[in-house]
Amino acid sequence: MLIALALFAVPSARGAAQGTPTLSDALDAIAAYAPRAMQEQGTPGLSVAITDRNATLRIITLGDANRDARAPVTPQTRFPIGSITKSMTALALLELYDAGHLNLDAPAREYLPWFSIHTLGGPILVHELLSHTAGTPDDFSAEVGYSYDILALRDARTLFAPGTSWSYSNDGYATAGAILARIDGRSWADAVRARVLQPLGMSASSDVFTPEGMASAAIGYQLRDNDRPASQQPPLVASPPLDFVDPAGSVLSTPEDMAKYMRFYLNEGKTGDGRRLISATAFAAMTHPDRLKNGEPAGSSGAVLSEAPSFYRQYGYGLSIFNDGGDHLIGHTGGISGYTACMQVNLTRGFGAVAFANLVEAPLHPCAIVLYAMRVLRAQSLGEPLPSPPPARDPARVSRASEYAGTYTEANGSSLHVVAAGERLYLMKAAKRIELYPRGRDLFWADDPEFAIFLLAFGRDRDGKVIEINYGPRWYAGELYRGPRKFAYPPAWNAFAGRYENTYLGEPAITRVVIVKNRLTLDGTDSLTPLSDGTFELGDSVVRFDAYAGNQPQRLNIDATHFYRVELP
Repeated sequence: MLIALALFAVPSARGAAQGTPTLSDALDAIAAYAPRAMQEQGTPGLSVAITDRNATLRIITLGDANRDARAPVTPQTRFPIGSITKSMTALALLELYDAGHLNLDAPAREYLPWFSIHTLGGPILVHELLSHTAGTPDDFSAEVGYSYDILALRDARTLFAPGTSWSYSNDGYATAGAILARIDGRSWADAVRARVLQPLGMSASSDVFTPEGMASAAIGYQLRDNDRPASQQPPLVASPPLDFVDPAGSVLSTPEDMAKYMRFYLNEGKTGDGRRLISATAFAAMTHPDRLKNGEPAGSSGAVLSEAPSFYRQYGYGLSIFNDGGDHLIGHTGGISGYTACMQVNLTRGFGAVAFANLVEAPLHPCAIVLYAMRVLRAQSLGEPLPSPPPARDPARVSRASEYAGTYTEANGSSLHVVAAGERLYLMKAAKRIELYPRGRDLFWADDPEFAIFLLAFGRDRDGKVIEINYGPRWYAGELYRGPRKFAYPPAWNAFAGRYENTYLGEPAITRVVIVKNRLTLDGTDSLTPLSDGTFELGDSVVRFDAYAGNQPQRLNIDATHFYRVELP
């Protein structure tokens, strides 16, 4: 493992004589934990920047920017920052607000007349796009042009009445970016470059992906076996180079440039030369939770990210808002086509940390090192002992493992035996003991090639007792199961079954339609509820099958995103 540490400021030795931790102690503790954080995420490379209000304190670079070339990550290596880009789109719009060119309470259509969506209430307001309270879907149409994705919303409906709830939406930020371009008179990319990157001195950053621009970036890595759940140490392949322009996530940057970006917030909206980029009023609106129509703060009612549950509980304009023991923090995460990022900034105490990884978004964001850095820096600023690193993550730990234990029998008489041993769960198959790894509520990955394609999905009765299990279309009744053993469903569903693929940003998305009991599902886990018009409901999305060859559909559509049948298992 290649490790490089760059120290950009000489920390104060304040308190050393009294035995209290110094800033140097804190930075060393963070650097010492970084290799383990990188290993547990499974990423080839990692880059971390830590800053205070005045200067970059330390940059930590680990691992490979290019595994084949054995090229190490350096402080100059660029990484896509994914959805942290959203805060830059919001920041540029707030500059227009300060200039009197934007009314945050105006309907979006006032600035973008061709924007259309079926709302479950009044019109969508600009500030609702910025705080994810507009009710727009997340990715209604996953196509390469963000303007087309906005246009596709004319066939969508909001998830709720605008301003009454919260739901993360890339489509909402694409719309906000189009409003920025319309008012500014330049493309979104040109506007963000002129209004954000250049004033903050972020000269090593880029607003878009191009193959030329990505040449100085770390190689992104995605899962080689993307047609199945990820194993514990999944094989990786390089993400292909691509063109990508998107107000929700196409900025690339370096640790030093992102340290400058964090200092902008640490200095209450001022550039490095002390010039105010946005007003105090705009800065306060951006860095505090937006308000729903009932006065409640905008934000998710539950955990959005398992690796960082506190993110997105409250949300401002392009930023997650936190309260840590009375400290006011902001932050965001990002993930795009082989890359992930995580940022958090303590506005009260004056420090921030950002981390980038060159690994697909699916496993984890690199938040562990950022969250630990923030805890360490806060403790040091208070003169308290530095906290120990978080305990090693145990990917096989199963809480209440005994609930799943038992024998499950298929209609043909074959059976699966599940046994619990402490906080471990095993599938017994002949003489093999196969360890099970939790992958969501009642979902498990089995460490065996025979069970590589689907997750094992346990089902519960109304009393919460585990009574059944399915592996894709194969269904097994448990010893507590008391329901029917034979099931009827429309014969036409048999033609729907099969494998469907979509390639977006060079990263294939693959799903299999399978029938479980009397349910049509995606991958045996997500049920499709039939609607009267022949379509299906999948959460907040609508699924339909079309493009028939004979009696067999060749296309599966989830909202306006298309998946095509592929004749593979």
